Parts: sequence; C-alpha cells; structure tokens
Amino acid sequence: MSFTGWATSNTRLSIKSTTKEKQVKETEPIITSLSQVVGQARAVRVLQTALDAYWHERRKQGEENVSFPHLLMAGPGGTGKTMLSELVARELCTEVHVELAQNISNIGQMQGLLMMLDKPGQILFLDEIHQLNESVQVCLYRALEERKLFLGGNKKPVTLPPFTLIGATTHEYMLTTSSRDRFQILIRLSHYDTDEMTVLIDQRAKRLGWGIDPKSVHELAKRSRGVPRLAVRMLEAAKRSCSANGCDFIESIHVAEMLEMEGIDPLGFDPVEQTYLQLLKQHQGAVRLNVLATHLGLPRQSIEMFESDFMRLGLITKNEKGRCLTPAGHEHLKVSNA
Repeated sequence: MSFTGWATSNTRLSIKSTTKEKQVKETEPIITSLSQVVGQARAVRVLQTALDAYWHERRKQGEENVSFPHLLMAGPGGTGKTMLSELVARELCTEVHVELAQNISNIGQMQGLLMMLDKPGQILFLDEIHQLNESVQVCLYRALEERKLFLGGNKKPVTLPPFTLIGATTHEYMLTTSSRDRFQILIRLSHYDTDEMTVLIDQRAKRLGWGIDPKSVHELAKRSRGVPRLAVRMLEAAKRSCSANGCDFIESIHVAEMLEMEGIDPLGFDPVEQTYLQLLKQHQGAVRLNVLATHLGLPRQSIEMFESDFMRLGLITKNEKGRCLTPAGHEHLKVSNA
C-alpha cells in the first residue's frame, strides 16, 4: 500500500470513529436526574419525595408488593412533561412502554397494552392521555384500581403485576373526573421565567459542547416565551447558522442571522403567528375564528393552540364576537415592525 493510500485509509477510519463518538454523545440524555432539572421546583420536589418514599417502602416490603404511585403530568406543551416522566423511569430503574393516546381507539387495544406489563414495577406512559375515549378510560381506571383486566364472556379476569401509569396531558379537564381521581400524584407544570430559560439554554449548550456567549443566551431566552422546547429549537437553529459560517462559537451575529432568516419576532412568534396579529390589527375590531382560519389557511384547532400564548402575554382578548387585539398587542406589532 502506498503512503497516500495508507493516509487516506486512516483518515477515513478517523472520520468514522469521530462520527461514531459524536453520535453516541448526541444520543445520550441531556439531563439524567431530577437534581439537574432547571425550574419546576415544586414538581421536582413532589417527585423526589415520592421516589424516596417508594424506595423506602420497597426495601421493607419487596418489589412484588410496592409500585410507584400513578402519576398525571398536566401543563402547556413543551414545558417538560415527557422529560420528567423519563427521569422518573430512570430513577426507578425500570422499563417504560410508551404510547400516544390517540392511537388507542378501543378497549381491546388498551387491554393489549396493559398485558405487555408482565413484570412488577414497569411503567406505561400515555402521552396526551385526554384523547382516550370514555369507554377506554373506564377500562383503564378499573385496571388502576383493581389491577385486573376484565376480558368479557366467561373468561377469568387477568391479574396485572404492580405497575405505574404516567399520563401526560395539555388538557387535564378533558379527562373524566373518575379517571383523573385515580391518579395518586398530580403534577401541574407552568411556563418558565426568563432567568430559568437563561440557565436552561446555557446548561443545554454546555452539555452539547457548544460555545455560546451570554448575550446570545439571554436573547434566545427572551424569545422563548417560557417554553423549553421552543428555546431548544432556536438554540439548534443558531448553532446551524454558526456552523454554516465556519464558526464553532455561537455569537450574537449568528443568533441575529437565524432570527432574521426564520422571521422570528421579539416575542418568538413565527411568520404565521405574526400574520394572525396583523389580521386583527387590519380589521380594527373583533374577528371571528372562522374568518381567521380562512385567511390563514389553517384548521380552527391549530389556531386555538397558538392563541393561548397570545392571551397569556396579554396580546389579544376573546369574547362572543371574536378576537380583538389589545393595546399591548398593538405595541408589540409597532416594535416588531420598527
């Protein structure tokens, strides 16, 4: 083999090795324990207390006789419900079966999921659990209460091992009261403040090995609207802008370029959301939802989802006549267009 061939071969090996190491690093969880969670202090304290109590009782009674309490995580999208659920499973050192509730359309599917729980202490995680229909909810809460599956006909009930249900929902009160009452722990998450978002963004950047200046961190935190998922998305976009310019350290110029390229305004709203506000301004009065849906080309449900942030930030009001822009909304548009 020539020297050139040897060098090329080893360079390829080096690239493959580096790529593999990078892939391993990127697949590792950013946060591995409750002690590393930023914000949501009350939720973390409740969960840590429940975990400490579980391990204390398990040492006394044994694995077969103790299960972690059934847990309902409620709160706005992107505020950490799934992350906290994953951390609970990690702290419990157990298997997790994950399912999106909208995929469970009948009792048979729910029973099939529950029968997968064949070892004590396993977790069933149902995301957007409020989307279960009422008959499936009844099947589920009977399993929670009695640890039995009633298969119908002359078949004997199936006894389930001790297990934990974790439900995540953005609409807690769309669950039936009977289902909601079966959860022994209710965690309500809220939006983060700017200081918490600053720490969270800085923490994530450091764990990913990304350099970023404090001014850029603060700028991203201001525009994240208290939603970690949005902050992470903007951080990743800023990193792409940084890398595309041949840099390894994220600076204000990269953040500004990303924001301009993606059309994100000072409160973190994207072009579609900004168009919504502009429509309200143009009508100079209440605008009905169906009119907004027609202009934006979006289903009503999609519009209602992002309206919650407008209302929380005081940019719009809603009444029987429709949606109206508030003085704060007018001021926001004035600043955005300056």
